[in-house]
Formats: sequence, C-alpha cells, structure tokens
Amino acid sequence: MDISYHIAQNGLNAGTIRQSVIANNLSNLTTDGFRSQLVESSTVRGPGTQILGIRDSQELGALRQTSRATDFFLDGEGFFKIQTQDGTAYTRHGQFGVDGEGNLVTSSGYLVDPQITLPEDTISVRTTRDGNIFTIDAEGLETNVGQLEVTRFINPSGLLAIGDSLYVQGPNSGDPLDGVPGDPGFATVVEGALESSTVDPSREVTNQIVNQRYYQMNLRSFQTADALVSRTLDIFS
Repeated sequence: MDISYHIAQNGLNAGTIRQSVIANNLSNLTTDGFRSQLVESSTVRGPGTQILGIRDSQELGALRQTSRATDFFLDGEGFFKIQTQDGTAYTRHGQFGVDGEGNLVTSSGYLVDPQITLPEDTISVRTTRDGNIFTIDAEGLETNVGQLEVTRFINPSGLLAIGDSLYVQGPNSGDPLDGVPGDPGFATVVEGALESSTVDPSREVTNQIVNQRYYQMNLRSFQTADALVSRTLDIFS
C-alpha cells in the first residue's frame, strides 16, 4: 500500500510541475524571444512518474517586424553573445538599445559582445545581413562601427536559462562556437525585427486539459488507496 501512495504522490507532484510550466508558457505568449518550456518525465515501475527536468524548446520563433534600427532577428541557428555582471551569456532576443556612452546594450543594460559603440553624432543606423553596423551622421557620412557575431552550440538544449531570455553554457551544451553571421551554419541578421515567442497557445491549452485529467486520475488513486487503508484498519480494529 505504501507503494500505491508513493506512485500517486509522485503523479500529483508531476502534475503540479507541469501545470506551473504550462501557466508560465501561456503568460509569455507575447514575450518576444521567449522559448516555450518542456517538461521531461519518465515512468518507472516502482515510484511512478519522475520529473527529469525542464528545458526550453529549441524551436525558432517567427519574425516580427518592429522597424527599430537596433532590433535584430537571427534568421537561422545561433545566439547573440552578451556580457553580464556575472560573465558571458547568450540570447536570441535581439531587442537592443544604446546606453549613455553610445554602447549597444540589451534592454537590461548588458553590453553586446563584441562591444559596439555608436558615435555621438549618429543620426541613423543600418545593419547588413552579415551583421555589419553602419552609422550615418548629419552630413550623410557613413561609418562602419563594428560587426555583430553569432555563437552556436552543438547541443543548444543543454544551455541553462538564467532569466531575461538569457542562457549560459551548461555541462551538456558543448563549447561555444563563435562565427560571423552568414557563415555556413550561422544565422544571418535581419534589421528592424524580433523573434516572436515560440509558445503555441492551442498546444498549451491541450496540454493543460490533458494534465488536469492526469492530475485527477492520480488524486483518485490516492483517495482509493486511502479508503482501502481505512477499511483495513476498520476490520482489525
């Protein structure tokens, strides 16, 4: 009977975790650059369902036009490299801006790596598919101020999410491979666009319905086991 309790309890725990992930996915339906999360589980004979982990989907989101000169969409595989206060991180959320010193930064103020600085007299900016950034001043003079780079991983599913659409290298991701946009296997850069969230609302709603049934089944199993224990105690009391 202890095993029945244990199996039902693990099932309830797994259902609770799945529901939390589904709710988080749906709440980020319109968050640019957000990658839907997936729950990995396994069913074993003794203790029942076990949650192995939660990972981000590696689906590529759709292009969404913004017309902002410092918004960048990666058309293909790879990540932008970012320097945070804790070290190097990676993101596909290319919603960048310019800080008080003219540096290209994320919405949280982290520097884009390699560092790119726009001159004070910059009037407009344009970026090519290979990541070269050009500034134009009031006299129409165009200057190349740097080139965006792209980083790939052999197993991007092994990256560790740290929030704010940022990831860090994980033990299963492999080493970072830096390259230039457009090189074989590396994404190109689309100016004035962002990557939409990869959350599929119909899939998440379906998962929610299935998970509710799963949770109810395990709860009923728990209640049945509890009822059998109570009857057994009544017999011997």
